[in-house]
Amino acid sequence: MKYNFLIKVLLLPILASTAFSLQPPDFQTMDMNRERDFLLVKSEIVNRLGAEYYTDTFHFSQSDLNIEVRRAEYLYNQQKMYNPYQYPTIGQLFYKKSDLFNYTRNKLDDHNYWIMYANQFMNRFDLSDYSSYPNFGEINFSERFQQFINSEYAELQKWRDIDVEIHRNPEAYLLQGPLHPHKVTGVDQLHTVGIDGAGAKVIVWDCGFVDNCHVKFTIKDSHVKHPEDGDDFDRNDQHGTHVAGTIAADETSGDYKGVAFGAEVLPVEFQGVDELINRIRESDAKIISASFHYLVRKTDMRDFDKLLDELEKHDRILVMASGNDSKYVSDDLNPDFLTYWNKGLWFGTHGAWILSKNKALANRVLLVGSLKEDGQTVSRFSNLPGAMHQNFVFAPGENVMATVEKDTFDAMSGTSMATPHVSGILSLMNKYYPQLSALELKDCLIRSCDKFWEDNNHGVFFKPELFGQGRVNAVAAFSEAEKLVKVKAARGNGVSQLMDIVEGA
Repeated sequence: MKYNFLIKVLLLPILASTAFSLQPPDFQTMDMNRERDFLLVKSEIVNRLGAEYYTDTFHFSQSDLNIEVRRAEYLYNQQKMYNPYQYPTIGQLFYKKSDLFNYTRNKLDDHNYWIMYANQFMNRFDLSDYSSYPNFGEINFSERFQQFINSEYAELQKWRDIDVEIHRNPEAYLLQGPLHPHKVTGVDQLHTVGIDGAGAKVIVWDCGFVDNCHVKFTIKDSHVKHPEDGDDFDRNDQHGTHVAGTIAADETSGDYKGVAFGAEVLPVEFQGVDELINRIRESDAKIISASFHYLVRKTDMRDFDKLLDELEKHDRILVMASGNDSKYVSDDLNPDFLTYWNKGLWFGTHGAWILSKNKALANRVLLVGSLKEDGQTVSRFSNLPGAMHQNFVFAPGENVMATVEKDTFDAMSGTSMATPHVSGILSLMNKYYPQLSALELKDCLIRSCDKFWEDNNHGVFFKPELFGQGRVNAVAAFSEAEKLVKVKAARGNGVSQLMDIVEGA
């Protein structure tokens, strides 16, 4: 028996095979111990029965199970909190009928395979050997095999019914779109009335950059590689260029022009906080776009104090990707915190805990989550606001087309791709309302967000830890900034009556 896998499962959570249904699982009534035991049953079937097959004739593998466990990892400690992307309904997954039909067909095949293998296992091996097998629940593990096969029959029938329903009315289960990100955020309306990024500046703090003629990198230093000169570059360099292009790719980019097209990009390749501080000091760009997972070591905590000093002194705001771990940004420490603390903590996952130690820095940070191309559905990979919901917004982050190497364009997905949509809007706001501080710009953006959960919430009621402050709305953000400028002007002139009129508008 494979006890190494059992140890892994003890640290990880529930079975994911029941995750995709027309309704989310009811964690209050689900027998979590049974679900975990079912995963152990699967492990035994794979390890003992699967070993007798050729690898290309057995449908499942140990790595399949490991992936299944990792997908549900966070739900181990969040059993009763419905997470709309961890357990998406069919109506949150696909834009095309063929993808929808293939998905349900694969689910039917998987359950048929498990039924077949479970029957073979029960006929081949003496289940009484498992009476004292260590498991999660109080029921003997030998009985779990029969429960498992009964559950698989029930799942098979459920997916047969779903398959019939989606073929009868597929449109009811398809996402609307995909839409261009600028249409989702309202940036297209700003462009229509002549708003652009010419003269705007933005710092892009990322993992690497490679030159692209569609992006105006204003500081031609070691941060930007030049492939035409024979410089080596990799996917990380494309990542930084992709983010920069999403913000500022010029008008010649056509459909792929940036949010603040024509803006000047000041690149900073991430090597630590000091490089960013130097860029802050040498520029007047209020907006910093950071699209990478920041590995924080315990010795780096003091760097946050230095960064906060510079952000406050120079009036800057840090717009940062929330991470692609499918987790809530939490200020709780996981059980293995001390182990990871010696190696470093990912900022995206543990950002709330890190920022909880420095409230002033949290005020200077805006985390960004990712939406699908329909602009209404949270990406399955995206981290959720959790404890950082007051400083968390959403923007499109799936299959975003932007600049990469050799003056070309490509699609990428992630909260990294959602972040530049937000920092681009803030850069435009800063250009047209320079009299507003960075924090005032951030506040205008947050207060004007759309309640996208009301568009198509799949039966999920609003929770700030799920949806944060909402989806960014460029037009509404400009309107808020316009109001604030008028209010400040009225206050400056001592015209209280005008101020009341504007504030009531």
